Amino acid sequence: MRSSAVPNPDVIAVVDHGYARDFDHWVSTVRKLSDLPDDPTLCVLIRVKSLNSSELEHAAQRARRAFKNQSVMLSWNGDSNIATTYGFDACHQPQADICELDESAAHLAHSASIHDQASLRKAESCGVDFVVFGPVFEPHWKAVEAQGLDELTRIVAMANVPVVAIGGVNSDSLTSIPKTGACGVASLSGVMEAADPVDALLTLQSEWRECIQAGSRK
Repeated sequence: MRSSAVPNPDVIAVVDHGYARDFDHWVSTVRKLSDLPDDPTLCVLIRVKSLNSSELEHAAQRARRAFKNQSVMLSWNGDSNIATTYGFDACHQPQADICELDESAAHLAHSASIHDQASLRKAESCGVDFVVFGPVFEPHWKAVEAQGLDELTRIVAMANVPVVAIGGVNSDSLTSIPKTGACGVASLSGVMEAADPVDALLTLQSEWRECIQAGSRK
């Protein structure tokens, strides 16, 4: 991990290959996010699924080449070997694949998706820097039951690492998250659907920080 990066960013943009209209739209979104300000509290998470190994490597290479920002953390969802080979700053593991990073990937920031206490404990035992919990609210783009704010609060209270909230996070739902103790938020559809993903992410970051500050004044 670069010295300028931080292990627990407060806002994460999830650039999902499966959600994109096509490969060009996916790469274009990554490229546009290169114009984010030099802010190490931001993270761009590259997520690619349902491709064979050579296609995954091609996608990782294209994403890494497209993303020129040297301060924003760039994370690869999946194999840490791919993250290391193509120069990513971080490795993010799906809940089903949580494991310790091998020695060659020890320089990467390490995060994982969790959905319950058992996966939280496994992630912590594998040395993650932070976890992403959700879906807190119901995503509008897929049918999955929301975990809810009470469960997020419970997970945060028992966690020994920072917790980022994901799932249905938008301007309306954002205000209720700071009271749970979550350290940050992540957005997929809000970024992928935006004509200007940089503006969408920075707006989310600004609103998140305003919510945090408002909570601290109470």
